[in-house]
Amino acid sequence: MKRLHEMRNDGGSLLWGLFDRQFTTVITTQMVPTIYTLGQLLSGIATAYVIFWAFQQSLVSGLVWLCLLGPAMFLALVVSIRVLLEFVLTVFRIAFFLEALGGQIESIAGQTEDIHQDLPRIRFWRKTPRSK
Repeated sequence: MKRLHEMRNDGGSLLWGLFDRQFTTVITTQMVPTIYTLGQLLSGIATAYVIFWAFQQSLVSGLVWLCLLGPAMFLALVVSIRVLLEFVLTVFRIAFFLEALGGQIESIAGQTEDIHQDLPRIRFWRKTPRSK
């Protein structure tokens, strides 16, 4: 299995990564700005649709949605999308950092094993026999 840093597609083609059936590259981190922009666009369309629907119900309802509820709905949707995408990015960053940390621990463990073999054994915790 490939390591995450090997799967990262930093400079590669996003389109190539989308059609990668073996999932040898991780393109999620590259797609986040596009997903966020699409989410903002869809939030705006949904808000405009609800405002239009409210105006069809009544003028007062439409004005309330246009002035108060519509902007609040748009902001709530955009904030929700942003929080969700930041959570996804955080999970990926944690995975990358944990993998890097694992590599560093393996390196340190090897060095510690070398030092351990070079040092003489010191047994200071054993009791010495008492003379009577």
